[in-house]
Amino acid sequence: MRTFIIGLVAFCFLQLSCTKNDNLTNTTFRVKIIKEVCNDAIVQLVDKQSSEIAENGFPFEGKTYDNVFFTTFSCADRTKMQTLTSDLTGLVITVKLLSTPKEDPNCARCLATVNSRPGKSNFIEVVGL
Repeated sequence: MRTFIIGLVAFCFLQLSCTKNDNLTNTTFRVKIIKEVCNDAIVQLVDKQSSEIAENGFPFEGKTYDNVFFTTFSCADRTKMQTLTSDLTGLVITVKLLSTPKEDPNCARCLATVNSRPGKSNFIEVVGL
């Protein structure tokens, strides 16, 4: 009986110490481009919600968005997103988070940016459309 109680208490402590934490840096997920100017973009999580990487209640151009963050696309990422128009608004892409920005030494880009941005910002890599 004593062994059973000790085992039950140990099991309870293990359960309490294990928390579900979606580590988005190891997985891919989809985002929708809200606004993009010169590779700077505001994107919205489509199939996940995460208060760690995105923010809620972001007012932009007369609407309020949830699960949004700011990012900058590399030139290689921009090439992967070739579309018939230069406007990427509304495009849904598959990305993964990076801990540091991608090196892009031969990438020239304009200095314009979106007129306001969410407080949360992440480095990403586009892995598909």
